[in-house]
Amino acid sequence: MTSPLERIAVGLSRLAVGLLVVAAVAAPSNADAQSASTKRAVPPSKARAAAKAIATNPSSPWVPNPSVSGKAAYLIVDATSGREISSDQADELRHPASLTKLMTIYLTFSALDSGRLSLGDSLPVSLAALNAPPTKMGLPPGGSVNVRDATMALVTRSANDAAVVLAEALGGDEPSFARMMTQKARQLGMSSTVFRNASGLPNREQVTTARDLARLANALLRDFPHYYAVFSIQSYTYRGRPLDNHNRMLGNYEGADGLKTGYTAASGFNLVMSAMRDNRRLIGVVMGGQSASGRDRQMADLMDRGFLSAQSMGISPWTSIRKPPSARYNAAQFAPGAAIPETTRTVGVAKVDPPSPPAAAPQAAAARVAGPAVPAPIEPETLTAGSWVIQVGSFAEPQSAQLALERASSALPNTMRSTAAATIDEVQMANKVFHRARLTNLSQEQAIDGCKRLEKQKIYCSPLQITAWNTPGAR
Repeated sequence: MTSPLERIAVGLSRLAVGLLVVAAVAAPSNADAQSASTKRAVPPSKARAAAKAIATNPSSPWVPNPSVSGKAAYLIVDATSGREISSDQADELRHPASLTKLMTIYLTFSALDSGRLSLGDSLPVSLAALNAPPTKMGLPPGGSVNVRDATMALVTRSANDAAVVLAEALGGDEPSFARMMTQKARQLGMSSTVFRNASGLPNREQVTTARDLARLANALLRDFPHYYAVFSIQSYTYRGRPLDNHNRMLGNYEGADGLKTGYTAASGFNLVMSAMRDNRRLIGVVMGGQSASGRDRQMADLMDRGFLSAQSMGISPWTSIRKPPSARYNAAQFAPGAAIPETTRTVGVAKVDPPSPPAAAPQAAAARVAGPAVPAPIEPETLTAGSWVIQVGSFAEPQSAQLALERASSALPNTMRSTAAATIDEVQMANKVFHRARLTNLSQEQAIDGCKRLEKQKIYCSPLQITAWNTPGAR
């Protein structure tokens, strides 16, 4: 027979067990708790912190960009005329992933031709480059890498450490270089593109469209025909290790000769490529593929149908672009083991003046420029397809555009100032108006040589031939 105290103890024990059982049933599992936490609204302060961290740490929590509605998009265009052959969601914002490196390569080619870089220049490997997430080329800690190796690692291996090294050499630091990238995008007519880093590592604010990427591919073909063949190199050896090209369309699709692939979880599998068949060149962009093989199959199907359509549409054959006078190297000098001029220069990580704020691509009416240091303005509508201009930049205020033109004009020789004319175009993007500054009425040689002179004085510019790609409505 139990005593009253013993009966009370047993009762309390049973009550405790019951409470534990109830608590276990009521408590969510780890998976449920994690699911519930992801459904809670993210505080603005945490969202900003996460977005900032994503650029340098791809494993950081991803805060979606509400302007990016999906991943999938495609566009097939004729490279000669820019004529669209087929498309789907080509103007919708998407994340570029490593297709970003096409702009890093564009600016590197530009620096080579202007003399700011040489293929043999040594670039120091910073801590930021060493800490870049894979894929990497495997740079030596505390060492250096020459411009040719870094460039080819971008083209083949899509190396993120190489992207940081080049960004720091050209921009002082990666954020400053990203502003240069965005400004150049505006000059090329890429009105929807914003760059936040040189590699394409996840950043919610780094966006583009399939159409903008087609414009960038066309610009690489048009402005650097002497370098374009590097995109067809399938393997590059660095320190005894092969860096294989991620673009499997090379060698697997008839006529394919470049450009680049890309992937992040937010973007899906992306590809920009160009191919030649029957003396016609097409540029294709596929974004948001669910797998690399699926993306490649989609591209092959779209390009096959594109070539058939191009033939039936009577699209003009591809006209090879001549090597520009500013070219200092050629694609053969990028090949492993090829001889390049020796250099003793070491290009340090030094700050440069940041470029002007980027603005929108061209559309809209013209505004005149006045000022004693600026050539007499002409009406922009007199620009015809095939003519050449130096585009100095786009600015939020007309006064800033005028000052930029004055600075650029004063840096040109008198013979060029006497023939050049200046315009400021008002261009609209979303609800904002920007002002695009151009020096016009130039020959191809004048535009290329003039821009080369300006870049030596850190006045960033672009020699452009007026086409439907960069001036809608050009005659």
